[in-house]
Amino acid sequence: MEPFPETPIVRVDELYGRGNEVSRLRQLVIEKRRWVALIGPRAVGKTSLARAFASYYFSETGKPVVYSNFAGIHNFTEFVERFGLDVANLVHEDKLRLKRISMGVKFFEAVLEKEGGVSIAPKNSGAIFDEVMRALPEGTLLVWDEVQDIRTERNKLLAALWRLHNVLADRRHTIIFTGSAMGLFKKLLSPEYDDYLYGRAPVRVDVEPWDVQTGVEFLKSGLLAAGNVDFSPEELQEASAELGGFPGYLSSYGRGRIDGLTHGRALKSAREEAIKRAMSELRSFVNLRPQREYQRKVTALLNAMGEGVSRPSSLARLSGLTEVSVVNTLETLLDMGIVEKQSKSKVVSIYRFKYEFYREAALRIA
Repeated sequence: MEPFPETPIVRVDELYGRGNEVSRLRQLVIEKRRWVALIGPRAVGKTSLARAFASYYFSETGKPVVYSNFAGIHNFTEFVERFGLDVANLVHEDKLRLKRISMGVKFFEAVLEKEGGVSIAPKNSGAIFDEVMRALPEGTLLVWDEVQDIRTERNKLLAALWRLHNVLADRRHTIIFTGSAMGLFKKLLSPEYDDYLYGRAPVRVDVEPWDVQTGVEFLKSGLLAAGNVDFSPEELQEASAELGGFPGYLSSYGRGRIDGLTHGRALKSAREEAIKRAMSELRSFVNLRPQREYQRKVTALLNAMGEGVSRPSSLARLSGLTEVSVVNTLETLLDMGIVEKQSKSKVVSIYRFKYEFYREAALRIA
């Protein structure tokens, strides 16, 4: 295996430091047939874990897998179109055999064929979703990557999942969702009494960054495999500590060293990548609600946190949000693994960014 690959890992035996997570997925997905949500910040390795386990699932069960990446997909109509095209591509590549479905040039020109040869053309995205699910072989594993960006028509997707869980339960399709704990994921993981998935929420599996020593060992093993890099234990210690144990950023540092960069330049490059991706994640968080004034206030809150302000009362004063809204915002960031919380007393808590590159990203967004 190439050290520090740029693309996601697709084999379980090539995953580093995720044995516990793979065992947990095996228990939940293969043994218990549960839906699972892999939660964690960007570059922590959710996609590699999901894709590697998907390959393992196929080898263990012989059942097909459909992988879809929904980054940048904002509504249910786009969601169904992307998913349908992923199914169609597998059919065209002869990796998925379906007797009851054939696709046109565009997914919304799909013709879905009933067993008796009678064809129908569903008139809306929900009906297309249901028919595709009926057509997929029993026991198919669906890997839905980066689903948190869906901002409109969320209830249509939740209703479709309810139908899959209940009306189409005989198909026994299993889903692995990945994303950050915001937006749609909050509804998936914590449905209220009158929500579609109340009592049927996916099992949450947190994908955490590595500790510093695991990051050091990861870098050491890759650089030794490359065979052309002189490094010191102190350099690897500094890189792992500064990059927060995130596999994606550690891999970026490792590739830089293999390409001939000095420790300082490779670390600076990987750190800048981490800041830019953190900025993108924070912008997505700000844009969860469409109201421009609310976005301005949340941005001001993040700027203040970047400056070191940590008390909700002070953040409320500087951002213009109510203290209740500030605490709710901070608790969501806590749930996403971006901030950490310390209790100063029974009634006062402070919140700080958990990783330095998120703090710097918060200072840069506007």
